[in-house]
Amino acid sequence: MTLTTTAIRLAPRLHEDRLDAMAVWFERQLRSPCQPMPPQDARRVPQMRRLVAARLRLCGLPELVEPMELLTSELVTNALEHGDGPVSLLLSCSRETVRLTVDDGSRERPRLRAPELDAESGRGLWIVESIASEYGGSWGVSPDYTKTWCSLTVPAAKEPAV
Repeated sequence: MTLTTTAIRLAPRLHEDRLDAMAVWFERQLRSPCQPMPPQDARRVPQMRRLVAARLRLCGLPELVEPMELLTSELVTNALEHGDGPVSLLLSCSRETVRLTVDDGSRERPRLRAPELDAESGRGLWIVESIASEYGGSWGVSPDYTKTWCSLTVPAAKEPAV
């Protein structure tokens, strides 16, 4: 089990037009498509949520922690369930937007599905679309389908109470 973390820190808080970014890369366990996700892969999801939450707090964006944790869960889970090869996560923060990109190596186009009401899966991208829309953002896939991304708009700074 390999976890490689590379962090590029340009600013502890977002000042001017600087960008703060964090990248994480890890191998997935080999399995056939009909096998359940191995426990060591399943543990990656909460690990990635914690890393994203910590980075957002470092950037002074605590109001985006909850939605980005959920987005991280959905995109990393999809990468582990449907991807090929290693998984990488890139979180980039600017004064205007926060963007999460997950690369799973799969060349199969991610798609919104219409699951049955009692289905146990199939709602991940609906959740991503809903949260991104609620926070003035968007989501999409790279032209080669290997990356799925979402972005949220950073809320305007609140004026201090007088």
